[in-house]
Amino acid sequence: MKQNTYFLLFLFSFFAIKINSHAQDASNAHTAIKTVISKAVDTTPKEHIGLEVKPVRLDFNLSKGEAVIQTLNITNNFPFKMVFRAYTSDWLRDSVGVHQYLKPGTLDRSCAKWISFENNSVEIAPKETKQIIVKMKMPNTDSAMAQMKWCLVFLESVKENKIDKPSDSVRTSVNTIFRVGIHVLQTPPQLKSDKKLEMISFKSIANQRNNYQITCINKGETQLECKGYLELSSLADNTKKTVGPIMFPIFPDQKRLVNFSLPQDIPNGKYSILAVVDANDDDVPLQASEATVEIKQ
Repeated sequence: MKQNTYFLLFLFSFFAIKINSHAQDASNAHTAIKTVISKAVDTTPKEHIGLEVKPVRLDFNLSKGEAVIQTLNITNNFPFKMVFRAYTSDWLRDSVGVHQYLKPGTLDRSCAKWISFENNSVEIAPKETKQIIVKMKMPNTDSAMAQMKWCLVFLESVKENKIDKPSDSVRTSVNTIFRVGIHVLQTPPQLKSDKKLEMISFKSIANQRNNYQITCINKGETQLECKGYLELSSLADNTKKTVGPIMFPIFPDQKRLVNFSLPQDIPNGKYSILAVVDANDDDVPLQASEATVEIKQ
């Protein structure tokens, strides 16, 4: 589904930092690489200091031999000029949703080799918006149409922004490199209706009191935007309580573990717990499993 929202990257928040420090002329140099994948969304119209990129995801539904371009709009809300370069990367979510980044073309399901840029770098003045044109060109082969594929487009600042910070006896120079990841998904038209979700198990987590885990797998050929939750019903007085939902996307062939901790205000006693995974799609049946448990806080 096409997303028309935008992503905001704020200075001094959510740093993924890679530090290279060494003494040189009585100073320490630190490089801070700020990497943010485009999942945080803010649609409030207000003044911002940061970087604004939209859309946050590029969805393609191309047939073999077809080529389509899409545009990334980048607005620089910092008070200084910035230069960005665009490049591709492969990536995966692991079973708990952590991102793993790989060289482009590493994965069988990568579409990175089909991506090119009309302009892979752009210089943006403060308060200015510039575009990077992303092109996907499908090969004219049946094998290219057999699976959904994906990659990332990274936008990374080229010119380091140096901030000198005085220390006790040395001067520290902090070089901040901004990097934003844009999801790229290619789902062949004939696979858009191939949606299959299966719950594999629902169980308590060993050695963790009142913690439970749903395991599910996407057996179709489209990414699913799921939510998981628990519905508790007291066997003593039929009191109801819902835990969650937890929202998560899941790629084809991916297994996902969804963990829940029961709130401490739930009274002790026996309960029926219904575990549910909903793909938020009328074409995909709800997946559910029920268990009877005794809660002891």
